Amino acid sequence: MCLLVILTNKRLPSGIRFKSIRMRFFVLVAFALSILPPAATAQDLHYSQYYHNPMHLNPASTGLFRGDMRAAALYRTQWSTVPVSYQTFAGAFDWKALRRKDNLVSAGFLLQHDQAGDAALTWTQVGFTGSVAHAIGATQALSAGFGIAFAQRSFDISRLKFKNQWGGDYFDPSLPSKETFGNRSGLFPTFSAGLNWLYEPADVRTRILAGIGAFHLNRPLSGFADDTDIRLPVRLTAHVNAAVQLNEWLDLVAIGVWQQMTTAREIVAGAGLRRILETSTTGSVTAVQLTLSTRLGDALIPAVQVERGSWTLGISYDWNTSEFSTATNKHGGLELALVYRTLPVPPPKFFKACPIF
Repeated sequence: MCLLVILTNKRLPSGIRFKSIRMRFFVLVAFALSILPPAATAQDLHYSQYYHNPMHLNPASTGLFRGDMRAAALYRTQWSTVPVSYQTFAGAFDWKALRRKDNLVSAGFLLQHDQAGDAALTWTQVGFTGSVAHAIGATQALSAGFGIAFAQRSFDISRLKFKNQWGGDYFDPSLPSKETFGNRSGLFPTFSAGLNWLYEPADVRTRILAGIGAFHLNRPLSGFADDTDIRLPVRLTAHVNAAVQLNEWLDLVAIGVWQQMTTAREIVAGAGLRRILETSTTGSVTAVQLTLSTRLGDALIPAVQVERGSWTLGISYDWNTSEFSTATNKHGGLELALVYRTLPVPPPKFFKACPIF
């Protein structure tokens, strides 16, 4: 309801209007934060630079970027001071496949892999996304997206140790564990859907993207035992990524995400500044962005982002603040992100009268 008011810019019941871009920005951020539940726990698969992996949050984000094609890679290593660390990798590719007047059709590909624990419990997902965006006037667009992915869970039993393998004087891995685990891997399809709103006026750097998504809509079977009916719960997301141009060289940035799977919940919110260092004749920029976020109840996340032309490099670090900091010595996770976009070439201002070849 509140999002609808922001989209249409109609009068609120109290008689208040949004009189400027900045007012819209602050109201949207306040709304996004106000709907987030107060508790916070960790998600199995999450990224601190989630804004560089938008299809993980919402398939409707496919194709919603400046440019024609986008490729991204993220790598995350978490809790390296704990004997068993966690490593996550994501690779994404999306492009604008078809433009027709006020409509845009985009397609995307997403690969994610996560490994954790002594038994190398892995989660691998390969999926395809598609979205349809419709322009509303010259500054706004709505998009709907859908996705299908094939996910696999597996673990390596040979990396575990059992009391039956203790020979009395020493551990013998060749001894049978006498444990029954049934299946050690499973492959299943999973479906997702989402909606997005984009606000992007021309001739300024201001841009606001907000949306909601739902994953594992079919609730696939994900257990390892043959006789266990364990289904993967639906993951719900809400996110906002906004930048407001303050002057010729400075932007205000705000980011936030909420994810929930049954009782597991993750909330991240942050803000920062983006400094434009140089603007080229083709419209590309060289910029540095600094943000500070918090994953509620878990970590502080400083991040730096460097943009130059088609390339963006992001580095973030989770400074653990939860009770688990006793084991981690407050060390959390290092995350690297690299994004490449093909930017459109603006039309020339002058045309050559004679042939150039």
